[in-house]
Amino acid sequence: MPQGLKTNRWAAKLAAGALACVLLLACGSGTTAVKTGTGTTADSLSAKEAEAFRRELAQNYPTYKSLKVSFTLKGKVDNQELYYEGEMSATPTMLTIRLTDAVFLSPLLTLEIGDNTVSMKDHARNKKESIARKDYQWVELFGRSFPVSFFEPLMRGFVPADATAAQSTYLTTPGGDTQVRSLNDSYEAALYFNDNRLRKIFYRDKLRGEILIFQLGTLFKARAYPQSMRIEHSRTNDYLTLNFKNLRVTGEPPAKKK
Repeated sequence: MPQGLKTNRWAAKLAAGALACVLLLACGSGTTAVKTGTGTTADSLSAKEAEAFRRELAQNYPTYKSLKVSFTLKGKVDNQELYYEGEMSATPTMLTIRLTDAVFLSPLLTLEIGDNTVSMKDHARNKKESIARKDYQWVELFGRSFPVSFFEPLMRGFVPADATAAQSTYLTTPGGDTQVRSLNDSYEAALYFNDNRLRKIFYRDKLRGEILIFQLGTLFKARAYPQSMRIEHSRTNDYLTLNFKNLRVTGEPPAKKK
């Protein structure tokens, strides 16, 4: 069983929502036709085109000193309605997510992911638990465990490392998007980029065959961070909808002149 923070089911659901919300490949040298899930064809990017795509990603998702954004979280998990408010803040060495009761505005959960330690405080029960960062490898979402390494970059305002991984492949769809296909032992994912900005993700758990669908809404002007995100489970009616506001970013390099 994946190792994580030992916490009650209620707090685990809160952590899952927080992690998922903020939540949100090497190439061939020639051009070949590849079948997509819809029966249409997509063309593989050449090595030169893929390298240009990676450069554009680096420019669209630059490093920063700090990032902070507020959000509301609504949805349904295991037939239970969810509605919370929260705030996410990040630096190069720390990611902090706070959930608040949307009605009474009282603190519910604080999750802190540092370089060496991960801690979660359940404010309602006044309990705090911590584990080593190296042991925090999984996050519960819709009652299933998924790798933190895929979702943490989304929370921080970046793209998953799969977007530039050596085992991934690059395609251009008939609609003009760049599709990145990632494959490893535990999951496969298709990431869709429009204008070199992440817009949609299909994530498939290889063990269970379950699919998560991420729809990213309009991006903030200050950074390629979505103003909204909807996460759906392919085999249930479970979903999470997040709306982000008040994005604040410091320490980004100056925008490139066009």
